[in-house]
Formats: sequence, structure tokens, C-alpha cells
Amino acid sequence: MISLDHIAVWSDNLYRTTADLSRATGLGSADGGYFPGLGLGQKLLSLGGYVYVEVESIVDHRMIAERAPLALELERQTAGGDCFAGLCLRSDDVEEVAEFARHHGITPSGDIDGGKVRMVPAQGSAPSVHAPDFRNSWLRGKPNLYHVPDLANHSSVLPPQPGTGDVRGTGVTAIELGGTAADLNAWLGDVAAPSDLGVDIAYNGGPDGLYAVTFDTTDGPRTIRLNPITHQATGS
Repeated sequence: MISLDHIAVWSDNLYRTTADLSRATGLGSADGGYFPGLGLGQKLLSLGGYVYVEVESIVDHRMIAERAPLALELERQTAGGDCFAGLCLRSDDVEEVAEFARHHGITPSGDIDGGKVRMVPAQGSAPSVHAPDFRNSWLRGKPNLYHVPDLANHSSVLPPQPGTGDVRGTGVTAIELGGTAADLNAWLGDVAAPSDLGVDIAYNGGPDGLYAVTFDTTDGPRTIRLNPITHQATGS
């Protein structure tokens, strides 16, 4: 079964963006850890319903100094401010991920380069099997699909750090995407339909990507609106 899992936000300042989002929404944040092989740090804000926002920025300055590819890309993408980088789906069936990969003529990606170190080790390991990789999905403004076998240690249930926000998300209700419904249908293929995501989807006809996410909270509805990712020409 395929559903919405998380939304990636890229920033040039992990703490500023997380604080800004908490102030704007009232949501508390948790520390998601970091990716040694990518130089990324991560903060998490739960939207409820096992969906969360992950704010990412480069925290290992060596990656910037050495001009590592992902560091360069994130630097380019955030030159004009924060952006929605990825719309990430999940399935509890690894064969659905494999079918999605076949639909795009690729093989699923395995472990994240360098792995992930969580600030709460008991939370478990990060999702690994996914398709397509970020260059063939995020940089095209398209969703990718992760294998998440269960939700017991899902990042959305990590308790927020005390004092970061008292509002609790109770579930995503709508998203705004570029392109058209036909575009998303073609991208998902026979693996899923847009209706499977369980949220209302508005299409603005602009470049592909995520433009806004609306969710309910204990203090009423909230909307986060950011620039979509800037496209690069990539192959499948």
C-alpha cells in the first residue's frame, strides 16, 4: 500500500529554517540526526498521520570545501531561499518499490551513502530501499518511493524537543503540485493512483514540484508554502 510519507525541505541554515517553520506553524521539532556520507543534518516536524517534514542542510563544512556533488546541488537550490526538495511516498511492500523502479527502467537504490546516524539510536535505522534516486526524482520535481516495512519507529512519532512548539499536527489534508493530474498518473504508472495518497491534490500547471502542503493541527489548519525545487536535466 502506497501513501504519503515525508516532505523534504532544503535550507542553507538548518536551525533558522526549523525555527521559522516552528514559529509559523506552532509545531515542535526533533533532531533527526545526520548523514555522514552526504554531510547533511536533519530536523523533523511531524504533520500527524505518520507524515513529517524533514529539514536538511549541509552541516559538514568539508563537503562544501571539497565541492561534493550533493553539497553543490543543495547550495545551488537554496541560493534563492528554502525550497521543497522532495515529495516522498512509502510502501510496506518491497515488491511495490521494485515495480515502481521497473516502471522507470531502473533498479531500486540501496543503503544511503554513508548511512544515517540518529540522535535517538533506539529509533532504528533509516529507510533504505527506494526508487528512483534523488537525481531521477527530486531534481525532476517528482515523488520517489521508499520501503517502510512498519511504522513503529517512524520519524513522525519522534517526540519534539520540549519548548520548540506546543501545536501537534493531526494529518495532511492537501498538497499543491506543478504539472497536471495526467503527469502524476504517468509517473506513478500502475503502481498507484494519486487518490491512494489520501489527500486532496491541486495542480497549478507550473513546473513539476511541490508548492504547498496543508495539514490539520490541534490549533487549526496550517499551510507551508515554499519555492519548488529547480529542475535539472536528468536521465532515467
